Amino acid sequence: MTTEEEFLIEMKNFFENIDKLKTDLEQEIRRVELERNDLLHELELGNLNAVELTKVAVVLRDVLKERRQYKDELAKVMTLKGFTDKYNNKLIVGDIIQVLKNLRTLEKNNKERTYNPRVIKKLKCTEAKDEQD
Repeated sequence: MTTEEEFLIEMKNFFENIDKLKTDLEQEIRRVELERNDLLHELELGNLNAVELTKVAVVLRDVLKERRQYKDELAKVMTLKGFTDKYNNKLIVGDIIQVLKNLRTLEKNNKERTYNPRVIKKLKCTEAKDEQD
């Protein structure tokens, strides 16, 4: 696979997967927010001693850090989504697929290239073709 093909495939995947990535991050944020709420209710209603309070506080801190990571990633995705929404994803993905097909056709044609001599018949570049015939 050529560098151009790899680039186009990555570009196609980017346009196709940005909405799913946004949805996945939003679900993860909701999940950790529910964990956070559970821990806050434990602090509020749990009648905990000092050691138990510390344990819950450490877990809460970790949950908040995880939530922050997801929110930071979502902010990046939303910036990128603004770019992808500017274009009709289905059209650009279709165009990318067509360019990939064209590149593969060109590559195939280049590998199978032959020459039919017009005047000089005994050329080395036509020997392989003559042997196949």
